[in-house]
Amino acid sequence: MKIGIDFGSTYSVISAYNDAEERVEILTLAEDDSASIPSVVSVNRNGKVTCGKGAKEQMGKRSVRLFEAFKMLLPEANTDMLRKRGYDDIYSPRRVTKDFLESVLHGILNRYGGDKFEDVVICVPEIWGKNLRTLDGRSILREILTGKDSSGTEIADGIDIPVGAVRVVTEPEAASAFFAYNYEKETGKNFNGHLLLIDYGGGTLDITLTEVNSERQGVMEIGYREGGGAGENHPNSGGDGTIGSAGIAFMQDVVKNAIRNSGIVAEDEYIGYTSPGFASAVRDLESQLKAPDRIKEIEDTFGEYGSYYQDYEAILEEDPIEFYEIEYNDEPIAVTYQQLYASYKNVIEGVLNEQIKQINKKVSEHLGSDPTQPEAGARNDFKIALVGGFGSFYLVKKQIEEIYNIDLNDKLDMRTKNIAANKREQAISLGAALIAAGKIDLQKTARYSIGIYAPRSDGVYELHYGIKYHQTIEPGRPYFICNSDTDSDIPANRSTYGRLNGEIKNFAIEFTERTNHGGLMVLKREMLEQLKALPEHGFWNCGFSMDESDIVSFHVVPSHMMKGKNVKPLVIPLGSYSKMFDLTDVKEIFV
Repeated sequence: MKIGIDFGSTYSVISAYNDAEERVEILTLAEDDSASIPSVVSVNRNGKVTCGKGAKEQMGKRSVRLFEAFKMLLPEANTDMLRKRGYDDIYSPRRVTKDFLESVLHGILNRYGGDKFEDVVICVPEIWGKNLRTLDGRSILREILTGKDSSGTEIADGIDIPVGAVRVVTEPEAASAFFAYNYEKETGKNFNGHLLLIDYGGGTLDITLTEVNSERQGVMEIGYREGGGAGENHPNSGGDGTIGSAGIAFMQDVVKNAIRNSGIVAEDEYIGYTSPGFASAVRDLESQLKAPDRIKEIEDTFGEYGSYYQDYEAILEEDPIEFYEIEYNDEPIAVTYQQLYASYKNVIEGVLNEQIKQINKKVSEHLGSDPTQPEAGARNDFKIALVGGFGSFYLVKKQIEEIYNIDLNDKLDMRTKNIAANKREQAISLGAALIAAGKIDLQKTARYSIGIYAPRSDGVYELHYGIKYHQTIEPGRPYFICNSDTDSDIPANRSTYGRLNGEIKNFAIEFTERTNHGGLMVLKREMLEQLKALPEHGFWNCGFSMDESDIVSFHVVPSHMMKGKNVKPLVIPLGSYSKMFDLTDVKEIFV
């Protein structure tokens, strides 16, 4: 069975390609179930674990431990934050994620038949590839699914899917696959051009520009071009942390302010985000924000105020307009439209505006024109798509429409046409299923540079990268460090290193195009033990490879000067960065 998984902070969606009907479709755990599986795990006082819909139904019970948004916490190293959010040595985000995915995948096999998965494509936020703190998310997720680390060694708490059957791709890549595929289905024409994906979910904002090439018959290549966003977990004054900068953080802020404004708690009283009463209130609010009649009511109410940037401030001056009444610890709490707008301004507006502003500069360079101007809609090689559950919220849509000057009633503006915008909450999963079925090819692009700071054979220390930021790469192929950044990768041009054992003390990572700057990562004991296998004598070339899930390996091969010597190449999988490096002690270096 080949499936695509959108593993979300609040909901998850599973899809597969139907060969008989030649279409991609959503899979559900039961006939009447929603496509969206709540990403929730509960544990009762007897230790019974329940996942998904059943776990969500236990929300608010004081005898039940409830875990939510655990995806965003997978790479989180702040143990204080994790404890405040209810995790411990037994129930870690990794353990809870394993229980959830195992339950869902077994449910899919039970309903649709089969005893194994031939290909699983699971999606992660693009923002996970933007800093050291979140790089481990990919490797952790693959380890959970396969039960093996990057070297193929068995580890505890895995689902035991074959390593070669699992691919980890970014959510924008998967969404791009679906939107471009759907364009071709609707129009009968190949789509060749750029897609700007604004992906707002429960935990992250990802804004990504991809380029689609559909020239080859039956094959579509999707390449990453630019990206930005926000998705960090932030400790708050109580220490238990805000999850990301998206839908969950927005709803938590609305509920917190509604409770404060109600006067039922003292001004200095701590409001715990993980308490049963607070979590229940947040989920009650979420159900109302997603209800079809409420969606129409929100649109009508805010729509009366006109322009987002020019007129919406007026709502803060009006008499309170009640949206809904939630409960907190058995007390009724009014949530008003003023509070919805105030929390949106506080948590979302500035982040969204700044991230779009940053990426628009880069989009303009790729398109050769300003994507925010109406004339950008006259071309049919540029599309804008909102993705994710929070992307459906009216204020998000309104803000984006005004930033890009989009008039949905303008038939000549093609930026949002023929891409199945009504599937924004399912697009990631549907696209992942297309990739799993081999209907879409992804062009692999490095999200960061990785190299070494080490002496050459003449003893001079240099910083050089094997894989460079935004480089198009072939999965699994080693890219060797060359004498300069412009030299072609042939044996004669590769940098030559002498004694490696004891000399390579730092690997370097850089998240921009700079080649003279990097973050030097301090090696942990485990990594030092692996590096003892490096040769002590001779002349060597060093390089790096990335597999389809961005898991990195370090390659050492004999240089051309050792031709005829009986020596073998060495490959060291790096895998989880947090196991290999002290990510709290990263030194910046300029050369």
